[in-house]
Amino acid sequence: MNNLIIKKDKSSIITSILFLILGICLFINPTEMVKFITYIIGVIFVVYGSIKLYNYYKFKESISNIQLTLGITTIVLGIIIMFCNGIIEFTIRLVMGGFILANGINKLIVALNSKETNPKWTGLFIISIILIIGGLYMLLKSNIVLSTVGLVLIIYSSVDIVSYILYPKNKEIIK
Repeated sequence: MNNLIIKKDKSSIITSILFLILGICLFINPTEMVKFITYIIGVIFVVYGSIKLYNYYKFKESISNIQLTLGITTIVLGIIIMFCNGIIEFTIRLVMGGFILANGINKLIVALNSKETNPKWTGLFIISIILIIGGLYMLLKSNIVLSTVGLVLIIYSSVDIVSYILYPKNKEIIK
């Protein structure tokens, strides 16, 4: 049988701790995290666009007009992202909640149509109702998606930290 070598290093535990902190922040206060993340992304866009504008004016002869267009566009997009973070959160919620709601309605129709031919239609019916409620809840309750992502990050990083503590050696050979 082949041996599997698992390498553990300090960056793994640092990453897990950072994910744990991010997960806690997302779970506890998703609204502020959305503002912070969109602000950071907006600043990155503005800096990128500024670099493109600088390069355009510095090397005007050797760079195409696309650099000017790209610079202006990314600066404007960065400013919009920084100051319209509520729209971004709403869009995420709308897309994900709408998808889950539509999937639930589709499963409900299938369950009701198969009522006569499939004796196990009630399971699909119950699942469809749960999906419809979940989709509606996601559409109506702000930041539920980010809270869920935060919860998943907390669970993942906690499991990773515990596994690091249980197996602290640099190399474990599993047979």
